Amino acid sequence: MTTDDIQGRLESRGWQAESGEGWRWVDHTYRNDAATLRIRCLPDVNVIRFDFASEEHLAGLSISFDDHLDRILDLIVRVQSSLSEETWRSFIASLIELSPQVLSLADEDDEDDEDEVITDPDEGVAALREIDWE
Repeated sequence: MTTDDIQGRLESRGWQAESGEGWRWVDHTYRNDAATLRIRCLPDVNVIRFDFASEEHLAGLSISFDDHLDRILDLIVRVQSSLSEETWRSFIASLIELSPQVLSLADEDDEDDEDEVITDPDEGVAALREIDWE
């Protein structure tokens, strides 16, 4: 799948280009009633960065997509309009089922102002199970 294919697919589902339009990377956002979502990726590198921002929550996840980019994008566009703080955890679990290699995870909750950054794939999966997303 080329960068143009990914950009076209996202834009056809209401995503807006932030940067990278006409370039060789993907950087798009989508806003629903509960949050702002952002996707950044370099298809030739096989890494996708997904960010979630709401009034109370800021999180980011980088995963390797290998041959699963199509299925990852299917999942993202399927849940984009309903993704919220309440559904974030199950969404992340679904992403990990498609691509278990977590490259980094950052999660910040405005209530405690803690920021957790994980860069080891095994630690990332373990942390996703332990983080209180609500």
